[in-house]
Amino acid sequence: MRIGLVVLGLLTSSVVIGGKYHWEGEVKEVQASAYASHQDVLAGERAEAEEKAEKERHRMQILDRINGLPRDVQPLFREKAAQGKPVRMMIAGSSSTSDEAGAWPDTVKEALTKEYGEELLSVSIHEVGRKTSREVVKDGLHLPLAKEKPDLLLLEPFLLADNSRIDMKERLKNLTAILDAFKKENPDIKILLQPSNPIPDAHYYPMEEKKLREYAKDHHYPYIDHWKAWKDVESQVTKKELPNKDGNAVWASFMVDYFVDKSH
Repeated sequence: MRIGLVVLGLLTSSVVIGGKYHWEGEVKEVQASAYASHQDVLAGERAEAEEKAEKERHRMQILDRINGLPRDVQPLFREKAAQGKPVRMMIAGSSSTSDEAGAWPDTVKEALTKEYGEELLSVSIHEVGRKTSREVVKDGLHLPLAKEKPDLLLLEPFLLADNSRIDMKERLKNLTAILDAFKKENPDIKILLQPSNPIPDAHYYPMEEKKLREYAKDHHYPYIDHWKAWKDVESQVTKKELPNKDGNAVWASFMVDYFVDKSH
Protein backbone atom coordinates (compact mmCIF):
# COMPACT_ATOMS: atom_id res chain seq x y z
CA MET A 1 0.00 0.00 0.00
CA ARG A 2 2.71 2.42 1.07
CA ILE A 3 4.79 1.43 -1.96
CA GLY A 4 1.80 2.05 -4.21
CA LEU A 5 1.32 5.50 -2.77
CA VAL A 6 4.97 6.29 -3.32
CA VAL A 7 4.79 5.11 -6.90
CA LEU A 8 1.60 7.09 -7.43
CA GLY A 9 3.28 10.15 -5.98
CA LEU A 10 6.26 9.74 -8.25
CA LEU A 11 4.03 9.33 -11.28
CA THR A 12 2.01 12.37 -10.31
CA SER A 13 5.18 14.41 -9.85
CA SER A 14 6.47 13.23 -13.22
CA VAL A 15 3.22 14.20 -14.91
CA VAL A 16 3.20 17.60 -13.23
CA ILE A 17 6.84 18.25 -13.99
CA GLY A 18 6.46 16.95 -17.54
CA GLY A 19 3.35 19.06 -18.02
CA LYS A 20 5.17 22.09 -16.68
CA TYR A 21 8.07 21.65 -19.08
CA HIS A 22 5.66 20.97 -21.94
CA TRP A 23 3.69 24.11 -21.10
CA GLU A 24 6.83 26.19 -20.78
CA GLY A 25 7.98 24.83 -24.14
CA GLU A 26 4.70 25.78 -25.76
CA VAL A 27 4.83 29.23 -24.18
CA LYS A 28 8.37 29.76 -25.44
CA GLU A 29 7.37 28.54 -28.89
CA VAL A 30 4.39 30.91 -28.96
CA GLN A 31 6.58 33.76 -27.70
CA ALA A 32 9.23 33.02 -30.33
CA SER A 33 6.58 32.88 -33.03
CA ALA A 34 5.03 36.13 -31.83
CA TYR A 35 8.45 37.79 -31.72
CA ALA A 36 9.25 36.59 -35.24
CA SER A 37 5.89 37.83 -36.49
CA HIS A 38 6.46 41.18 -34.80
CA GLN A 39 9.90 41.44 -36.38
CA ASP A 40 8.39 40.60 -39.78
CA VAL A 41 5.80 43.35 -39.30
CA LEU A 42 8.50 45.83 -38.29
CA ALA A 43 10.65 44.83 -41.28
CA GLY A 44 7.65 45.23 -43.58
CA GLU A 45 6.84 48.63 -42.12
CA ARG A 46 10.48 49.73 -42.48
CA ALA A 47 10.58 48.54 -46.10
CA GLU A 48 7.30 50.31 -46.83
CA ALA A 49 8.55 53.50 -45.19
CA GLU A 50 11.83 53.33 -47.11
CA GLU A 51 9.98 52.75 -50.39
CA LYS A 52 7.68 55.68 -49.65
CA ALA A 53 10.65 57.89 -48.78
CA GLU A 54 12.47 56.85 -51.97
CA LYS A 55 9.40 57.67 -54.07
CA GLU A 56 9.19 61.08 -52.41
CA ARG A 57 12.90 61.72 -53.03
CA HIS A 58 12.42 60.71 -56.67
CA ARG A 59 9.38 63.00 -56.97
CA MET A 60 11.34 65.92 -55.53
CA GLN A 61 14.23 65.24 -57.91
CA ILE A 62 11.82 65.35 -60.86
CA LEU A 63 10.26 68.60 -59.65
CA ASP A 64 13.72 70.06 -59.16
CA ARG A 65 14.66 69.17 -62.74
CA ILE A 66 11.42 70.69 -64.03
CA ASN A 67 12.34 73.95 -62.28
CA GLY A 68 15.31 74.15 -64.66
CA LEU A 69 13.00 74.36 -67.68
CA PRO A 70 11.64 77.58 -69.22
CA ARG A 71 8.64 78.84 -67.25
CA ASP A 72 6.46 78.62 -70.35
CA VAL A 73 6.65 74.82 -70.36
CA GLN A 74 6.96 74.02 -66.64
CA PRO A 75 3.19 73.55 -66.09
CA LEU A 76 3.06 71.02 -68.94
CA PHE A 77 5.95 69.03 -67.49
CA ARG A 78 4.45 69.08 -63.98
CA GLU A 79 1.12 67.85 -65.30
CA LYS A 80 2.70 64.98 -67.23
CA ALA A 81 4.98 64.08 -64.32
CA ALA A 82 1.95 63.83 -62.03
CA GLN A 83 0.42 61.42 -64.56
CA GLY A 84 3.62 59.39 -64.72
CA LYS A 85 4.03 60.16 -68.42
CA PRO A 86 6.85 61.83 -70.38
CA VAL A 87 6.28 65.02 -72.36
CA ARG A 88 6.27 64.12 -76.05
CA MET A 89 8.27 66.88 -77.72
CA MET A 90 8.47 67.29 -81.49
CA ILE A 91 11.15 69.34 -83.25
CA ALA A 92 9.95 70.09 -86.78
CA GLY A 93 10.80 72.35 -89.67
CA SER A 94 12.50 72.75 -93.02
CA SER A 95 15.93 71.66 -94.21
CA SER A 96 17.33 74.11 -91.65
CA THR A 97 15.99 71.67 -89.06
CA SER A 98 17.84 68.63 -90.34
CA ASP A 99 17.15 65.17 -88.96
CA GLU A 100 20.70 64.05 -89.73
CA ALA A 101 23.08 62.95 -86.98
CA GLY A 102 25.14 65.86 -85.70
CA ALA A 103 22.68 68.54 -86.81
CA TRP A 104 21.38 70.89 -84.13
CA PRO A 105 18.10 68.98 -83.48
CA ASP A 106 20.02 65.75 -82.87
CA THR A 107 22.39 67.51 -80.46
CA VAL A 108 19.49 69.13 -78.62
CA LYS A 109 17.63 65.82 -78.35
CA GLU A 110 20.68 64.11 -76.90
CA ALA A 111 21.35 66.92 -74.42
CA LEU A 112 17.75 67.21 -73.21
CA THR A 113 17.35 63.46 -72.86
CA LYS A 114 20.53 63.33 -70.79
CA GLU A 115 19.42 66.28 -68.64
CA TYR A 116 15.80 65.30 -68.01
CA GLY A 117 15.71 61.58 -68.74
CA GLU A 118 13.27 59.56 -70.81
CA GLU A 119 10.93 59.44 -67.83
CA LEU A 120 10.30 63.18 -68.25
CA LEU A 121 10.87 63.79 -71.95
CA SER A 122 10.60 61.97 -75.27
CA VAL A 123 11.92 63.88 -78.31
CA SER A 124 11.21 63.26 -82.01
CA ILE A 125 12.70 65.11 -84.99
CA HIS A 126 10.90 65.71 -88.29
CA GLU A 127 12.53 67.44 -91.23
CA VAL A 128 10.26 68.45 -94.11
CA GLY A 129 13.09 69.21 -96.48
CA ARG A 130 13.14 71.18 -99.72
CA LYS A 131 9.53 72.33 -99.34
CA THR A 132 7.91 75.73 -99.00
CA SER A 133 5.09 76.35 -96.54
CA ARG A 134 2.72 76.49 -99.52
CA GLU A 135 3.75 73.00 -100.61
CA VAL A 136 3.53 71.69 -97.06
CA VAL A 137 -0.06 72.88 -96.65
CA LYS A 138 -1.16 72.01 -100.19
CA ASP A 139 0.21 68.45 -99.97
CA GLY A 140 -0.81 68.00 -96.33
CA LEU A 141 2.74 67.13 -95.32
CA HIS A 142 2.13 68.44 -91.82
CA LEU A 143 -0.92 66.28 -91.18
CA PRO A 144 0.90 63.02 -90.33
CA LEU A 145 3.00 64.98 -87.85
CA ALA A 146 -0.09 66.48 -86.24
CA LYS A 147 -1.56 62.97 -85.97
CA GLU A 148 1.28 62.07 -83.62
CA LYS A 149 -0.31 64.48 -81.12
CA PRO A 150 2.85 65.87 -79.52
CA ASP A 151 2.50 67.66 -76.20
CA LEU A 152 5.17 70.20 -77.10
CA LEU A 153 5.92 71.44 -80.63
CA LEU A 154 9.11 73.35 -81.44
CA LEU A 155 8.48 74.58 -84.98
CA GLU A 156 10.80 76.33 -87.41
CA PRO A 157 8.12 77.42 -89.92
CA PHE A 158 9.90 77.42 -93.31
CA LEU A 159 10.94 81.06 -93.09
CA LEU A 160 14.09 80.55 -95.15
CA ALA A 161 12.52 78.00 -97.52
CA ASP A 162 9.83 80.59 -98.35
CA ASN A 163 12.30 83.45 -98.70
CA SER A 164 11.88 85.34 -102.02
CA ARG A 165 9.24 82.81 -103.13
CA ILE A 166 6.12 83.54 -101.12
CA ASP A 167 4.90 86.83 -99.66
CA MET A 168 4.74 87.11 -95.90
CA LYS A 169 0.96 87.36 -95.73
CA GLU A 170 0.56 83.95 -97.35
CA ARG A 171 3.35 82.49 -95.25
CA LEU A 172 1.64 83.46 -92.02
CA LYS A 173 -1.63 82.09 -93.35
CA ASN A 174 0.12 78.80 -94.08
CA LEU A 175 1.67 78.83 -90.63
CA THR A 176 -1.76 79.28 -89.07
CA ALA A 177 -3.08 76.32 -91.07
CA ILE A 178 -0.20 74.14 -89.90
CA LEU A 179 -0.62 75.09 -86.25
CA ASP A 180 -4.40 74.69 -86.41
CA ALA A 181 -3.91 71.10 -87.57
CA PHE A 182 -1.76 70.36 -84.54
CA LYS A 183 -4.21 72.05 -82.18
CA LYS A 184 -7.09 70.11 -83.70
CA GLU A 185 -5.38 66.84 -82.85
CA ASN A 186 -4.27 68.03 -79.41
CA PRO A 187 -6.07 71.13 -78.09
CA ASP A 188 -3.69 71.25 -75.10
CA ILE A 189 -0.52 71.34 -77.20
CA LYS A 190 2.20 73.82 -76.22
CA ILE A 191 3.75 75.55 -79.24
CA LEU A 192 7.13 77.25 -79.47
CA LEU A 193 8.20 79.12 -82.61
CA GLN A 194 11.66 79.98 -83.86
CA PRO A 195 13.10 81.35 -87.11
CA SER A 196 15.21 79.43 -89.59
CA ASN A 197 18.93 80.14 -89.51
CA PRO A 198 20.11 83.64 -90.51
CA ILE A 199 21.90 84.18 -93.81
CA PRO A 200 24.60 86.73 -94.74
CA ASP A 201 23.93 89.97 -96.60
CA ALA A 202 20.15 89.59 -96.44
CA HIS A 203 17.87 92.61 -96.84
CA TYR A 204 14.25 91.41 -96.80
CA TYR A 205 14.86 88.25 -94.78
CA PRO A 206 15.44 90.07 -91.44
CA MET A 207 12.20 91.99 -91.99
CA GLU A 208 10.38 88.71 -92.55
CA GLU A 209 11.86 87.34 -89.34
CA LYS A 210 10.54 90.41 -87.53
CA LYS A 211 7.03 89.74 -88.86
CA LEU A 212 7.27 86.14 -87.68
CA ARG A 213 8.27 87.38 -84.23
CA GLU A 214 5.29 89.76 -84.20
CA TYR A 215 3.00 86.91 -85.27
CA ALA A 216 4.24 84.82 -82.35
CA LYS A 217 3.65 87.68 -79.92
CA ASP A 218 0.16 88.40 -81.28
CA HIS A 219 -0.82 84.73 -80.95
CA HIS A 220 0.88 84.24 -77.57
CA TYR A 221 3.42 81.70 -78.78
CA PRO A 222 6.81 81.82 -77.04
CA TYR A 223 9.40 82.88 -79.61
CA ILE A 224 12.97 81.62 -79.41
CA ASP A 225 15.25 84.19 -81.01
CA HIS A 226 18.47 82.29 -81.59
CA TRP A 227 19.72 84.76 -84.21
CA LYS A 228 21.46 86.78 -81.49
CA ALA A 229 23.87 83.85 -81.01
CA TRP A 230 25.14 83.87 -84.61
CA LYS A 231 28.21 86.12 -84.52
CA ASP A 232 29.75 85.29 -87.91
CA VAL A 233 26.92 84.10 -90.15
CA GLU A 234 28.96 83.91 -93.33
CA SER A 235 31.28 81.31 -91.81
CA GLN A 236 28.42 79.41 -90.16
CA VAL A 237 26.30 78.48 -93.19
CA THR A 238 26.91 76.44 -96.33
CA LYS A 239 26.76 77.70 -99.91
CA LYS A 240 23.13 76.58 -99.87
CA GLU A 241 22.58 78.87 -96.87
CA LEU A 242 21.94 76.03 -94.43
CA PRO A 243 23.77 75.59 -91.12
CA ASN A 244 27.22 74.04 -91.43
CA LYS A 245 29.01 72.31 -88.56
CA ASP A 246 29.71 75.60 -86.76
CA GLY A 247 26.21 76.89 -87.42
CA ASN A 248 24.62 73.73 -86.06
CA ALA A 249 26.83 73.99 -82.97
CA VAL A 250 25.80 77.60 -82.34
CA TRP A 251 22.12 76.85 -82.82
CA ALA A 252 22.24 73.72 -80.65
CA SER A 253 24.10 75.50 -77.86
CA PHE A 254 21.54 78.30 -77.77
CA MET A 255 18.62 75.84 -77.67
CA VAL A 256 20.16 73.74 -74.91
CA ASP A 257 20.75 76.90 -72.86
CA TYR A 258 17.11 77.84 -73.46
CA PHE A 259 15.79 74.52 -72.17
CA VAL A 260 18.31 73.96 -69.37
CA ASP A 261 18.85 76.50 -66.61
CA LYS A 262 22.46 75.72 -65.70
CA SER A 263 22.35 78.10 -62.75
CA HIS A 264 19.57 76.05 -61.18
